Amino acid sequence: MIRVILMTLYVRNNSAKQWIFEDLHRWMNGRDVRILDLACGDARNWSLFLQENAHASLLGVDTNAAEIERAKTAFHEQSRAEFRSADAQHPIEENTFHAITAMSAIEHVVNRTAFLNTVWRALMPGGRAYLNYDEGHFRSRDPRERMMIPISQLLSWFGIEAPYMKRVDDAAFRRAAEAMGFTVADFRLHNIAPLKGLLKGANDEAIAAWYAFEESMGANLPQNRLRGFAYSATLVLEKPL
Repeated sequence: MIRVILMTLYVRNNSAKQWIFEDLHRWMNGRDVRILDLACGDARNWSLFLQENAHASLLGVDTNAAEIERAKTAFHEQSRAEFRSADAQHPIEENTFHAITAMSAIEHVVNRTAFLNTVWRALMPGGRAYLNYDEGHFRSRDPRERMMIPISQLLSWFGIEAPYMKRVDDAAFRRAAEAMGFTVADFRLHNIAPLKGLLKGANDEAIAAWYAFEESMGANLPQNRLRGFAYSATLVLEKPL
């Protein structure tokens, strides 16, 4: 029997993002922490986290200027949140952040080596990065979405990167991170099908039960078995002191 604990529900329909926020909260342990969120979009998922973690400050960056403007509007009264138009495939800042997140992002990154270099340079020694990516695009039954995958990769050759999608190879991405100098602190799989769709709009107790079930499956099933059912993965990296 799964014991359901009603934790803070930072995100209601994505167990990967919920896990990242929970683990980041535990890792912060009440310390003042500056966070960089790469490919932040409109940053809506950060609202409750910043409310409940007074020691956290956030810089969100995204290449989509319209999303950045929406984030600035939504957080205009939040002094600990800043947003900037920037491409995470180019350096942002040097040794400035305690933690970095990238949610549902890596499958859309054209130059992943450059992206990892941005993370490496921006993190302080001892810092932690949560790099999350999804499989949903590549398992979709929508023929238009499936057709867009190779087209988006072709367009990237001509500098059109906005629609880019390419599946992330877990082992290859981990090797690239380790070659950069990172140590792997954790690797988690999330969003087990079909729970994510089934529980859309469910009440808090049902959502909490879903998240608890995924935690239990992650702890008790081999990852190679769970991978076929999990639609999202998070590689947790640390920059050595």
